[in-house]
Amino acid sequence: MKCKLTVILALVSVVMLTAPAQAAFENLMVSPRARAMGDASVADPSAAYAATLNPAGLALLQGDGEASASYVQPYGLDFHKLLYLGAAFRLPGKSGSLGIGFRQYGVDYQDVSLQSESTLTVAYGLPLYTDIHSSISLGVGLNMYRLEFGETVGQLDPGNDLSTGLDVGLRATLHGRTHVGVMVHNLDVPEIGRDQEELPRRMHGGIAYEPYPGVLTVFELESTHGEDPQWRGGLEVAVLEGLVVRTGIMTEPSKLTGGFGYTFGGASLDYGFSTGGGVLDSSHQFGLSWAWGGE
Repeated sequence: MKCKLTVILALVSVVMLTAPAQAAFENLMVSPRARAMGDASVADPSAAYAATLNPAGLALLQGDGEASASYVQPYGLDFHKLLYLGAAFRLPGKSGSLGIGFRQYGVDYQDVSLQSESTLTVAYGLPLYTDIHSSISLGVGLNMYRLEFGETVGQLDPGNDLSTGLDVGLRATLHGRTHVGVMVHNLDVPEIGRDQEELPRRMHGGIAYEPYPGVLTVFELESTHGEDPQWRGGLEVAVLEGLVVRTGIMTEPSKLTGGFGYTFGGASLDYGFSTGGGVLDSSHQFGLSWAWGGE
């Protein structure tokens, strides 16, 4: 048992050393579609993921509602996992859309939770301007964080803590083909834990362009205080009715990504993978979505 625990701790150390500086509530991608396109999502997030990726994207909701779920074991390591549940609902009239997202990241050993990070996000998106070719929308999101640690070998309980953070996003569509998105995550720089660890504040800026129907290109820059900027880019192409393929690339660390999406009626199946960016294995993420209402 001690040998297995030592191996797990060693693997966790490798993850920490081969990725950017780690802290609580790091930016782990929740959307398999976005993962497949190099994690570029701020300019064109799917509605059910918009509460987390860019609350202004809630204005993308076409029908009455959309719900999604996704799951991934980062780098293929079975002792930690990321689960996401999200939904978006259109409010009556022209009063915008409401989004909800729940993200849980956990590190387990033999059914014992060593660390758990839970984030509940409630977001609101409002169209500010709309005409036949262009639109502008604004979004805000409130993140409620809960950080828990399991008991140590000596049965010491490190306890848990709560915190809140504020997201603000903006999205614009120009001439129906060009989409621009910006978002500031944790604008208020929340703190958590006895040591008052600052949760990372990130700034995202990106553009999505549709040169032809069924073809989408995306590009994004993410900047986190104290870290090198991350550049991301991706491509989505419709190859058959209901079937799209995706590919992308990102830096810091350098990764290649890819995947596909298949839609049948209101249901969608998405798969995205990203390479480990070093000695780690690839991450494979799956997601299911269901949309209702509208055409």
